[in-house]
Amino acid sequence: MNDASTYIVSLTKLNRHDRPTAGGKGANLGELATSGFTVPLGFVLTTAAYEQFIRAHDLRETVLNLAAPTAAPNRSNSQSASAIYHLFMKHPLPDGLQAELLSAHANLAAETGAAVAVRSSATAEDLPQASFAGQQDTFLNVRGGEALIEAVKACWASLWTARAGAYRARLGIDPRSISMAVVIQSLVPAEISGILFTANPTSGARDELLINAAYGLGEGIVSGQVTPDAYLLNHSNLALKETTVGAKEMMIVPAGGRHTTTEPVSDVHRSQTTLNADQLKALGAIGIAVEKHFGGVPQDIEWAWDGERFWLLQARPITNLPPAPLRDVRWEPLRPGTVWMRRQVVEHMPEPLSPLFDELYLQKGLDQSLAEMAKFMSDISGIQIDIWEFIQPPFAATINGYAYSIASFNMSRTMIPKAMRIYIQVLPKMIRHLVPYWREGSLPRYREVVKYWKEVDLQEQKDVDLLRGMRELAYEDAVYWFAAAVPLGLARMSDAALNAFLKRMSPKIDPARRTRLISGSYLRGFPSKASAAQIELEAVATKIRQSAALRPLVLNTAAENLTAVLAEHPQGQAICHDLQAYLDRYGHQIYNLDFAVPTLADDPLPVWLNLKTAVAYPERDAKTRQQQLARERHALEAKTQDSLNPLERWIFRLLLRWAQRYAPYREEALFYVGWAWPTLRRLAHELGRRLTMTASLAEADDVFYLYTAELIGASNRREGDETLPDLARMAQERRELRAARQRLDPPVAVPEDGRMKFGPIDMAFFEPKPRTAGSGPRLSGFGVSPGRVTAPASVIHSAQDFAKMEANSILVCTTTTPAWTPLFAQARGLVTDIGGALAHGSIVAREYGIPAVMGTGNATARIQPGQMIAVDGDAGTVTLVDEAQHLDLAGAESQPRLSSSRKLAVAGLSAGLIFALLAWLRRRGK
Repeated sequence: MNDASTYIVSLTKLNRHDRPTAGGKGANLGELATSGFTVPLGFVLTTAAYEQFIRAHDLRETVLNLAAPTAAPNRSNSQSASAIYHLFMKHPLPDGLQAELLSAHANLAAETGAAVAVRSSATAEDLPQASFAGQQDTFLNVRGGEALIEAVKACWASLWTARAGAYRARLGIDPRSISMAVVIQSLVPAEISGILFTANPTSGARDELLINAAYGLGEGIVSGQVTPDAYLLNHSNLALKETTVGAKEMMIVPAGGRHTTTEPVSDVHRSQTTLNADQLKALGAIGIAVEKHFGGVPQDIEWAWDGERFWLLQARPITNLPPAPLRDVRWEPLRPGTVWMRRQVVEHMPEPLSPLFDELYLQKGLDQSLAEMAKFMSDISGIQIDIWEFIQPPFAATINGYAYSIASFNMSRTMIPKAMRIYIQVLPKMIRHLVPYWREGSLPRYREVVKYWKEVDLQEQKDVDLLRGMRELAYEDAVYWFAAAVPLGLARMSDAALNAFLKRMSPKIDPARRTRLISGSYLRGFPSKASAAQIELEAVATKIRQSAALRPLVLNTAAENLTAVLAEHPQGQAICHDLQAYLDRYGHQIYNLDFAVPTLADDPLPVWLNLKTAVAYPERDAKTRQQQLARERHALEAKTQDSLNPLERWIFRLLLRWAQRYAPYREEALFYVGWAWPTLRRLAHELGRRLTMTASLAEADDVFYLYTAELIGASNRREGDETLPDLARMAQERRELRAARQRLDPPVAVPEDGRMKFGPIDMAFFEPKPRTAGSGPRLSGFGVSPGRVTAPASVIHSAQDFAKMEANSILVCTTTTPAWTPLFAQARGLVTDIGGALAHGSIVAREYGIPAVMGTGNATARIQPGQMIAVDGDAGTVTLVDEAQHLDLAGAESQPRLSSSRKLAVAGLSAGLIFALLAWLRRRGK
């Protein structure tokens, strides 16, 4: 290992900056070795050796073509990886390279012993955002030159395994940019080995260390073959907080010939802990020292104990470390004596808010919008309405980062008569004027503002203009929300009235039916944005199925790689054009109303999953399904009318007409919520890009974690070629705080025992989630889309889990927003924690013809992925099949939910009387 070596570098001459030469593992080990930590002696066969091997045998394009999904659509990824492996193994090392490798190995063996460990060290691994743990190969107890050469080539080939390729694709790493070094070290004769995390990888707690330990070589723990002991230590004083004794059934040891073998662990040793108190403190101290050396970044450290000392075998940042848990979180109202709830518009904000959205939309936009709506109501009624007489601003605010709307109303003796006067005189005029105001006034204005800012030339806009555009777009969406709130409310009340009537009349309409009829059966099969989007996507799927080349390509390609693969295929480019047109029309749909969160166009994974399902299951025809649902609806309407007496028939027709008139409005109204966000995000990213150029921000997305005053200050400094570096730090701190808050479970109401009341009237039936949830095998909620189905569950907590959605399963989630709609094509049913008859998911479930139960309270906590569940969309129940097999379910429904159902029925009947009265007044007026 002389200094003139072309391909060999000693670990003691490397540091963390040598990743391009030594790969991630080699650079980190070199950093530890040169900094005085105990690291086994060894060297790195650099990336230059890999590149020379590839050049010598002209393998680059062959390997890239084999690894690319477009190369052989009928070949699996594992077959491609196997072909690459054999390609590497059959070619010899170039003479000069082989001579240097064997010479360095001979020197190492002479100094430390015959056995070495050979470890892959790719240039893209051991990064804070990408560890590639277990993605590439390691070989232990390698003896002799021939075995070493074979191990090196196998390490190189493992750069192209199917799992490594999929991991790179998911992270967007270009395969042409990567290379592989190989670390060769003396093999530590480990009695005990394991992993040390300098932060708790499960909870994210930075004040805890976690040590896993087992007998023998560490390969057993890393590969998951051994259940190790687990020790939890206090980070500050290394005091032992908790010990869990693992089974340690076997251990991996060097074999007599080559590589390793497994041996059983004796019963006595299985029951004992592997490390004593002194060893734990010593190892913990090493871990803290390594973390400190790497700038305080929590580390994932592999170690070994040879009977005398601890050796460090690897150190890398902990990837995907959860944010540190928040301590002593309190849910208290913003003002004493007030009640705040997660309802209405904030139901579309399931996560903690970004600071900029909180300021522009929640704090300013909604208050201005509400005031504008009150002025319009005053103009059409002639009654002066000051909304702030009834509620004290703000209308909405954040508590621990989560959005809440005010649920406390000023209903003093002087206000009650005024409220009744407004209710009686204004409500009929609201119904007459506000739907046109939404469709013919607010919506066109909103779209015009979006159109203006969408067409501006960003390069010609000053920073202040970009910020003004963001403010205008946020405000217009807030104004649109309250304009759309009236048709949303009318849809809710008319649906509740029809539902209450059907509940009472079900035994008469259908005596043989075990459960009552629900309004959802009468509100299906109408044209909608959701059905139009699905029909359009299925047309694209039909084109793919008609191509002998594209069909297997799409079915065999991971959804996240689909567009890249199609773009490289000659027949796929037209499909990409169609998909882009689809996203242009529907890509504004939101996962979250917070504009800091990407829209469907930014993260279209559910669309690609839906497309693959449509290609695989051509019998799922949305247009045919819609026509069938319409026929069933018409038949049910006729049957219902035939079953009723004249008075009942008149009431049914009235309630049905109102429900069918307003129900479609809800989905159309919600379709445009967030319409401005792609344009707003474009403006924000341009402003962020400019501020990153002066180092005021670390990345463009930091814009969303600052307030307008801070952004204005940074822009003013930018004009003078100055910077505000503290802004990047503040943005990062706020980003981390938001991430930590995502792990909180916000209560429905603050304070938690608070109730929404309008004077003496308890409005609890408007709450989106039950305060208590059932614990038996049957969960109760709102039956919102009729039918029954039994199938496995796909539990999807957030957009990050979309790839876990299995076709023909039941979608189980907290709630859904418009960007979730493409998942419904894969689902046979829907279950949610939050929501009711007019929630987004209920409307879409009806259009897709799948049974749905919403508002169960705790379905995502009770149901496991793959668990068989039975959904009854008529009765509003979800049965956990395995738990129910030996239980009597007759009384399993939770009483609190039944109580809420009664309240909803009362509200529906009241709404029915109101609509009947309004209809009579309208006829009298004519």
